[in-house]
Amino acid sequence: MSAIEKAVSLIGGQTRLARLLGTQQTAVWNWVNRHCQAPAKYIPRISELTNGEISVNDLLADHQKSKKEDAA
Repeated sequence: MSAIEKAVSLIGGQTRLARLLGTQQTAVWNWVNRHCQAPAKYIPRISELTNGEISVNDLLADHQKSKKEDAA
């Protein structure tokens, strides 16, 4: 499970996270299901919304996983 998936669960779902970030639920769905990572500009706020349970480093690790998969 990716860090963004865990964060969505902790925050209370895609719709709630989208509202808190000022974006659309479909954008959050894409982060979870297509990209398996949150855009970098949202990472600090997402970590804050989870009260630090999902750290910035956890969310950035999703980016590293994605890069390794792209290279393979």
